[in-house]
Amino acid sequence: MSSQVWFAAALVVALLASLVLMLQWLWSHWQSRRHISQSIRSRLTPASDDSAMAGARVDLGPVEKLLVLADIRWTLQQLIILSTALLALLIILAMSRGVVVLLVSLFFIFTVAVVWWRSRFQKQRRIIHEELPAVMDAVLRNIDAGRSLEHALIASFDEASPVFRPLVFRLRNAVEAGREYTRLFEDFSALYRVPAMVLVAIALRTTSRFGSSVRPVLEQVSASLRSQQEMRQEFMAATAETRFTAVTFAVLPPGLAAFMVVINDEYSDVLLNSATGHTLLGTAAVLQVLGMLVIWRMIQGVGRG
Repeated sequence: MSSQVWFAAALVVALLASLVLMLQWLWSHWQSRRHISQSIRSRLTPASDDSAMAGARVDLGPVEKLLVLADIRWTLQQLIILSTALLALLIILAMSRGVVVLLVSLFFIFTVAVVWWRSRFQKQRRIIHEELPAVMDAVLRNIDAGRSLEHALIASFDEASPVFRPLVFRLRNAVEAGREYTRLFEDFSALYRVPAMVLVAIALRTTSRFGSSVRPVLEQVSASLRSQQEMRQEFMAATAETRFTAVTFAVLPPGLAAFMVVINDEYSDVLLNSATGHTLLGTAAVLQVLGMLVIWRMIQGVGRG
């Protein structure tokens, strides 16, 4: 790589660093002005009874939702720094190796990021499915110990895994403010796609609306969740071979392609520096994406017939 390319790359990195600093300053300035305006508006607007008695909800932004779903504890500054470093690396790669290498690198980076995020998200859902029956049993034990239903829910979910932390935080605030909190469980169920949490919300809402005893309802919910968990474990064990085969078929072609390009210079030159190679790369990328979509639909359809 010539000195001019290194100088251009260093200049690009310096410009990106300056841009990040300017964006951070603008973001902090905008956030401070927004906070001041919200404080003034809340002081000037009288609080209504409807807003005070409204139910608490789980309301997350798009970036925060992506981070919470996969249990990624990164700050906004860390995300900006990581995005800037990745962008600078891609620009240097495009300047030194060409646009085709850039597109191939983008495809692999995007695929790895999606698979990594999806695996963490599925891990969070599995933890919720496994621990929810035990949490319901803990709620019943706390009620037997003399606690109220609200404090029993807070104590039980607080002792569970950190995946329930967003729910516990909002649940505690809603109980302390005297607000209706059953919709928190519905929002949490929609967030992680866990229908079992809807049973908990229905049970709590039925008890609060009709004044019935909460113990029989929670016992039925706990038994139902435990039976669902047993059936889910049996289903996952029965379909383990199919899912492993699908993942292998999705990961093996890109891995073999990357391995062949790395170890064989002539093969990589044909793919990256000729029109025929560009056509082959584009066709392979389209077929790979279509194959992954078909395999994904096959995994989702297992057991539904």
